[in-house]
Amino acid sequence: MMTIEALERAFLDLEFQANRIAKLKEIDPEHLHKFNARSEEVRQQLLQMGLHPDLHASLDSFDPIDENYQPAYNWVKKILNILLLGQHKKRYIPKQQEKYFRKEVAERNRLYTYAKGHLTVD
Repeated sequence: MMTIEALERAFLDLEFQANRIAKLKEIDPEHLHKFNARSEEVRQQLLQMGLHPDLHASLDSFDPIDENYQPAYNWVKKILNILLLGQHKKRYIPKQQEKYFRKEVAERNRLYTYAKGHLTVD
């Protein structure tokens, strides 16, 4: 069980890591793995605390980021890839992976910022 101070430090760490990932030109798998592990640790802690029903439902709906994400590649894209001699797939998959990772990191960062607001004691 984390203390409130440890949870505050974890929120700061997650915010720092999310900002670092957002500023990188390419997603570094090591940074993504660190963010994902820390994010899952904080998510589990917040679920145990049971802060607000809506927050709890949002946290419960999140799964860890799929670090081996492969975007769907339907038959239309396969035909386009054949016509373009394989160049479409080389560009499409990394772009879609980067888009997915950045979106997931940003969503988690927003959720943890919201959760941090619920922890503030007046």
